[in-house]
Amino acid sequence: MANAGGVLPMIVATAILTFGLRYLPMALLGGQRLRPGLERFLRYLPIGILSALVAQSTFLRGETLDMATSNYYLPGLVIALLLAVWTRSLAAVVFGGLAVVGLLTWWGNG
Repeated sequence: MANAGGVLPMIVATAILTFGLRYLPMALLGGQRLRPGLERFLRYLPIGILSALVAQSTFLRGETLDMATSNYYLPGLVIALLLAVWTRSLAAVVFGGLAVVGLLTWWGNG
């Protein structure tokens, strides 16, 4: 690790920021309910952000779109989606997708 001295302050700052982002709305609202439209929007926000992150890491390599057969993330994503529909188990989705990508990477580099 090139800059080991900066890791601990970064971890502490990230922890404080994460705590602040979760605590501040509760402290400011004080138990008040949000408007139904805003609640509905906030309910779908995490899955939207996660979908964008997964799509970006699956289909983009640098600044180019990668849909080639050498992109082992595509079959991993398909298997993960099938496992999600079939099992509804987060562990099965994560470990199944990782196993497919890992095996294809190992097999392709071997």
